[in-house]
Amino acid sequence: MTNKEIIKKYKKNNLNAFLHVYDFVEETEKAVTIKDNFATKDAPTTSGSMLLKNFQPGYDADVVKKIKENNIAILAKTNLDELGMGGTGSLSAFGHVYNPLNKDRIVGGSSSGSAASIDNNIFASIGSDTGDSVRRPASFVGKVGFKPSYGSISRFGMFSYSQSLDTVGYFTNNVSDSIEISKILFGKSKYDLTTKEVIKPLNETIKPKKVAVLDIHKDYSKKQNDDFENLINKLTNDGVEVSKISLNKDILELILPVYWIISFAEASSTNSNLTGIHFGNRSEGNDYVDIIKNTRNDKLGKMVKRRFALGNFFLNNENINDMFLKASKIRRIIKNTFNEILEQFDVMIYLSSTIAPKLDEIEEDNILNSILSYSNLVGNPSISIPFSKEKEMPFGLSIDSKIYDDKKLLSIAKYFEDLGEKNE
Repeated sequence: MTNKEIIKKYKKNNLNAFLHVYDFVEETEKAVTIKDNFATKDAPTTSGSMLLKNFQPGYDADVVKKIKENNIAILAKTNLDELGMGGTGSLSAFGHVYNPLNKDRIVGGSSSGSAASIDNNIFASIGSDTGDSVRRPASFVGKVGFKPSYGSISRFGMFSYSQSLDTVGYFTNNVSDSIEISKILFGKSKYDLTTKEVIKPLNETIKPKKVAVLDIHKDYSKKQNDDFENLINKLTNDGVEVSKISLNKDILELILPVYWIISFAEASSTNSNLTGIHFGNRSEGNDYVDIIKNTRNDKLGKMVKRRFALGNFFLNNENINDMFLKASKIRRIIKNTFNEILEQFDVMIYLSSTIAPKLDEIEEDNILNSILSYSNLVGNPSISIPFSKEKEMPFGLSIDSKIYDDKKLLSIAKYFEDLGEKNE
């Protein structure tokens, strides 16, 4: 399809995946969609919040600049859970995003619109991954979702949720396209001091010698476990050394609360300018205190207000030592635990998720849907690739490597992709 034809299709889209569709773009070989928390000077950037409705940046994010410089057309800005906070696709101020494979099931988030927009006509859909916001939705829609190493891509112009966890990520139709977009986006920036020169990947396939299997699947379905065991047998038969790794249960159960404390605290600090006075759409009041209260009460969703309130609580002088600083110390333990595994193996594998839950059966967070967040705490690269299906819905395989080993990880991901594990 031409870019013009795709734009016409997007304007009729009934998944609520888009917050802005461009009226016209030049015809190019490649086209992308981009999450609406990246600044674009030619379109509004709302981050899914009424507080930023119609906000028009005067600059492009570094990611946007690189995309344009490489003659790649941006066709649309995609919907998201408000300010990147949420994992269902149901928390945008501009409405629920639907799973393109089954509207009765969640698409995941917060990069929900990006996940719903990726199809064979699109080279890549750019999102952000703070806990699992690219990889989990990718698993739910049967696409590739890649979270590079922390610092490999500039976040300048990406509206921040949590500074120490945020990573630019993307959805693609295959690993080769993830490699190609990585070549474009990787690199240092004078505007983002966390960026590093990470070796850019090559479009090559590497068979791993040693693979760690994270043993966390006892609560998955029989179908999922059987498919995963078949993969392990296939690896063994192909001469790959496979070792099952059982982690201390306490480590697994600490990932989510540590993620919550650190991300909520950083979110409340990073977004302290969203007051209606310093920044954002304003609700009137008798004085500046009233203005701030009214603005945040009227124009922020319940999830965001909850996370800001908890974040401020965690950073309160009476609580900071027992909560935020303690969580930071436990984060170091989690980091050391996983780094020890990743240093010994080429990659570590595990199932990315169950199939997408139905809208009316979203469960409380547990180990099964928080394991992906460990790599944001550690900073290492992680990719989810399509693996198999159950009840006609896909679920993915996660492949992780040590930090800054992105080049090797993507080449090994091509091996797993080529292995052809299609347990339909």
